[in-house]
Amino acid sequence: MSDSGLGFSVKRFIIFIVGSAVAILVFEGMGEVGGNMIKGQVSKTTSKYHPERNVEDRIKPAFVLEDKVAIANAADTTDALVADEWNAEGSCEQVIEGNDMLQFNLKEMKVSAGCASVTVTLKHTGVMAVEVMGHNWVLSTDADFMPVATAAAGAGLANNYVPVDDNRVLAATSIIGGGEETSVTFSIESLQAGDAYTFFCSFPGHYAIMKGSFKVIA
Repeated sequence: MSDSGLGFSVKRFIIFIVGSAVAILVFEGMGEVGGNMIKGQVSKTTSKYHPERNVEDRIKPAFVLEDKVAIANAADTTDALVADEWNAEGSCEQVIEGNDMLQFNLKEMKVSAGCASVTVTLKHTGVMAVEVMGHNWVLSTDADFMPVATAAAGAGLANNYVPVDDNRVLAATSIIGGGEETSVTFSIESLQAGDAYTFFCSFPGHYAIMKGSFKVIA
């Protein structure tokens, strides 16, 4: 082999060695960068779901729910106490509420036979208009309840959905919408203690749900 050939071979071998070393360094550098990226992602993920991570935030809904339940229970208790006060025997003034969910807040009302007259105040606690979710308070005997309720639709909104000059209607308020209030004062002289009376909302269809017992207590 000639000197020129040997020199050429040595030169190529040196270039190959240097190139290989550079490639190894580049590969190791990329591996380290990639490893650090993976390590960072794993650390971020595991720290996010670590059992002790953001404990306060994760248990907060439970406390919030518990507080809401406690508030709701307290409100129910208060409503029950107020309802009892409104319906205390001997009270000649009664207050009842209706809402947008087709509900009266009372199922029974009691008045004393000693009352010269009784005033019933109806409050609409909803927000819907009278044409859509109007409520009134109508009183009749149990026997007349269904006939009066079914005849009410024909009376129309202009007549508060109450049959005009119908002796079966013992008392009735005007019809009101959300946020409004109305009342009616009437004598109970003709009502007998122990007889069965029904109060209801005569807005078409409402009487099926919005009704209750009206009692005169001797």
